[in-house]
Amino acid sequence: MEPSIVHSEPKKDMDLAKTGAQLDQIAYLMDQCFRIPGINWRFGMEALIGLVPGAGDLVGGAIGLLVLFRAFQFKLPKIVIVRMIANTLLDVTVGAIPFLGDAFDFFWKSNTRNMKLFHQYAEAPEKSTRAHWIFLGSLVAGFFLVFALIVFGFVLLLSQLFRQ
Repeated sequence: MEPSIVHSEPKKDMDLAKTGAQLDQIAYLMDQCFRIPGINWRFGMEALIGLVPGAGDLVGGAIGLLVLFRAFQFKLPKIVIVRMIANTLLDVTVGAIPFLGDAFDFFWKSNTRNMKLFHQYAEAPEKSTRAHWIFLGSLVAGFFLVFALIVFGFVLLLSQLFRQ
């Protein structure tokens, strides 16, 4: 074996540990740094930043991109990265809806979800990705179903309007 290969694995493990710790701190700050006494419910800066109309959710999403950037660097499976992107997009998209989005930010902790995926697949990249394929397939099917229902409702509305 070449000496550079022998030393590259411990360095990668150290980089992974350091990066994981840094990203864990960001996820904790964004999703869990505050606790509501009595009910032990946790929320983070993202829920507070999201209260700022328009810009709040974009800032939260931009911070979430740090985890995605590092997932690319550590060569996580593509489907896992797509799942992480879906988590972040869902957070930013629903978070932009007034009132509903603010409540959503207290429950959907995309940074924490993405960090769980990061740790699972950075440490064991050969782990099965079947559940993520099922999730994303269901998500796409759900979007198509909602779109079809909207189109159907619109057509039904137009037919009722023009029948009179």
